[in-house]
Amino acid sequence: MWKGTLALWLAPCLALAAASSFQARKPPVAKPVVPFQGSYDEARTRAAERNVPLLVFAFHEDPHAPHEDVQAYRKEIFSRADLGALAPLLVIVVGGTGAHEASPLEVEVGGQKSTLALCSHYRSETCMAHQKLFDSIYKEHNVEGELKSPATLLLGPDRAVIENWSTGSAASWDEVLAAIKLAQSKAGEGLTEAAFAEVRALLARASSELDKGQFGAAWATYAKVLGITTKTKFAQTAREGEARARASIEDVRKAARESFAAGAHVDAYRELDALRVALLGTPLEKELVRELRAMETHKDAKVAIAAWKREQEAEQLWSAAQALAATQPKQAEAKVRTLLRKFADTQAGARARARYPQWAADEDQPREAK
Repeated sequence: MWKGTLALWLAPCLALAAASSFQARKPPVAKPVVPFQGSYDEARTRAAERNVPLLVFAFHEDPHAPHEDVQAYRKEIFSRADLGALAPLLVIVVGGTGAHEASPLEVEVGGQKSTLALCSHYRSETCMAHQKLFDSIYKEHNVEGELKSPATLLLGPDRAVIENWSTGSAASWDEVLAAIKLAQSKAGEGLTEAAFAEVRALLARASSELDKGQFGAAWATYAKVLGITTKTKFAQTAREGEARARASIEDVRKAARESFAAGAHVDAYRELDALRVALLGTPLEKELVRELRAMETHKDAKVAIAAWKREQEAEQLWSAAQALAATQPKQAEAKVRTLLRKFADTQAGARARARYPQWAADEDQPREAK
C-alpha cells in the first residue's frame, strides 16, 4: 500500500515575456496537485513541522442534487496552475463522501515517477481514505453540527483557522489564492515536502555520526541542513548539533597536536588527515590542510609521514585495480603495472608482485629490453 505523503508538484514557471509582439505567449501547463495522504491530524502536524499553511477542502456529495459549480470547483483543485505554483509550500487536504472509480495517475515521489491507481474524484489512495478525512474535518470544524459543503478552510502552521469559506458555495479562487500567499508570507520560511524529507534524513544521519564519533562527518552533515533551512526548528537543531560536533573536532585536533609533540608523528597525521577527508568542501578543510602541511615539513616527521603517504597511494591503486578486475581487466592490469613500477617497495606492491609474478617480471626488465 502506498504510504506517506506524496510530494506536491510545482507548476511550471510562466513563460517569459515575448521579445516582440510577434512571439506568442504560451499558457502555463498545470501539473496535478496530489493531496496529503495521511489522516487529518497527521496533515496538521506535517504543516506545523514544515512551517507551512494547511489548505482544507471538504465535499459532501448529494447524488440526488449534484451541483455543477461544486463539481467544477473540486476538479480545479487538481488542475489550477496558480494553486499548483503555491502547492509546494502548502499541505493540502481533500476530504469527501461517496465512492468512486480508481483512475491511473502519474505521481513523483523522491524524484521517481510512478503510476498509481487513485480515487478519480479526490486523488486519495482509496475512497475510504477521503471519507475518513471528511469525517475528521467535520468533527473538527462543524458549527452546531453543521458543515456547509463545499467547505474550504485555511489554517496556519499553528493550527489556527485563518480563513473559513464554508458557505455552501464554491469559494472565490482569487480570495483563496490571495489568502494563501498572505499566510505563507506571515509564516516565514517553510519547507517543501522534498526539503522536509531531506532535512529529516540529514539530521538522523548527523546524529548517528555523532554517536559513532564521526565528528567531522557530523559537522559537514549539519552544515548541509543549514544549507537548506536557516529559520525553521530544524535549523536550530542543526546549529546545536554543529556546535557539539565542532567542539569534538577541536578535541580531536588538540589530541593530535599533543600526540605529534610526543613523537607519534604518523598517528597524529593520520588522525588529522581522516578528519580532513570527512570535512571536504567545508571551511574547516582548509584549516586542516594548513596544519597537515606543517606536519609534513617538520624536520623530525617528514620522512615518516612521506612514507605513510606513499603507502596510502599504493593502497588506493591496489583497491582500484581489484575493483576493476572482474569487469575491466585491461584497466585493472594497467593500474597493477603502475603499482609495480612506482610503488614496488610498499606493502601493496609486495601483494601485487606475489599475485601477478609475470607482470612483475615484465616491469622489472629495463625499459630498453621491453
